[in-house]
Amino acid sequence: MNYLPFSLSAFDEDSISHFSSQLFDAYNKKIALVVQGGGQRGIFSAGVLDSFLDHEFDPFALYIGTSAGALNLSSFISRQPRFGYKFIQNYTTTDKFFSLYKYLSKQQPMNLDWALQVVSPSGELALDFHTAKRTLQHRQAFACATRKDTLKDIYMPMFQDDWYEVLRASCAIPVLYNLPVNMNELEWVDGGVSAAIPAKEAWRRGADLVIVIRTEPLDHDNHTDKGIFDDWRESVETYLPYYINKLSLNESVDRIKTVHHELSHRFELWREQYRNDTIHIKDKQDIQKELSYLDSQSDDALKQPVFGNKSWLSHINIERLLKLAGQSNNIDVIEMLAQYYKTYQDVNDFLVNPPDGLQVIQIAPEKSLNSRALLSSKDDLEMDYREGKIIGRKFLDCFSDILNEKSSLMQYMRDE
Repeated sequence: MNYLPFSLSAFDEDSISHFSSQLFDAYNKKIALVVQGGGQRGIFSAGVLDSFLDHEFDPFALYIGTSAGALNLSSFISRQPRFGYKFIQNYTTTDKFFSLYKYLSKQQPMNLDWALQVVSPSGELALDFHTAKRTLQHRQAFACATRKDTLKDIYMPMFQDDWYEVLRASCAIPVLYNLPVNMNELEWVDGGVSAAIPAKEAWRRGADLVIVIRTEPLDHDNHTDKGIFDDWRESVETYLPYYINKLSLNESVDRIKTVHHELSHRFELWREQYRNDTIHIKDKQDIQKELSYLDSQSDDALKQPVFGNKSWLSHINIERLLKLAGQSNNIDVIEMLAQYYKTYQDVNDFLVNPPDGLQVIQIAPEKSLNSRALLSSKDDLEMDYREGKIIGRKFLDCFSDILNEKSSLMQYMRDE
């Protein structure tokens, strides 16, 4: 047995006992901690990690995080409990970080730069760089980012002189953050595009046991893979009527929703085709033709003067609102979506069926979290944080002693 799902709904004492017995027979295990992103849903991961900090549990020789997962790992490495909770609750829920109204009005994208200034050494919620570097004396930490030209996942050391640009690259969600991130003469986007759960990299770097903290439930039968783009689309659907009213637009919501349904349906077809390998990323011409068709359909439906002499497009960028990717006339975004779905399905298969010599434990929420990637309520965030704390404590009850004993890092530090 080399794979163990671990959640409140997948708490199987027999499986845990069997997995533990295998660990007991092993020695000198290189243990890696891998943390998924997910925007504000990362508050669940913050809860798990705070449970670890509360019990001074850290047998990990290697940390790898993607996007919000890299931010959560930062405060775990710097030994700052409730840091992730405070950051998500008190900063990412403000209009200064992200306002859907301002975004739809093309005034302000996600303010990632301001958020990273908050956690900088001179910021309001400063990361403790001195403690982090001390923690990393015998450990390695990497943030995953995606090269925009190849859509390949690249792993950058954390808490170096370029820490700001590294985290900005890892968290630069396409569409929502529209400023270029340039490092080493290359342009970068969010690590979740190419490696939402960077467990394969932990294995490539020699890990014998990978502990994954994910922000989505374990659903191997249905292969659910609700990513941040799907999450963003749902948020737009939820808030659309309110913002139409706030913008003083009198167009029929039903009419707009009809066009939106058509675009959503076509997006779902693309996603299924990408999953089944019936569309290849290289086949740009066919995709571009499809996008051109959608452009013409949305223009025909919505460019009419429906507010007296005004048109819908004069108030809001309809492409941002109705085409999910916000820049869907740009083939790059479609390629990113394709890469995301392909790699996400691939890594889930890898986690459930790890190669010989590798063991995997996935810590996950019981069901879909209450929070979203963005625009979550504080009450929902609070509930998800508490669930993370609970499952983190349960994990420690089962595994803290044996992992501390079998960790190659802990053995080295005891002998030193």
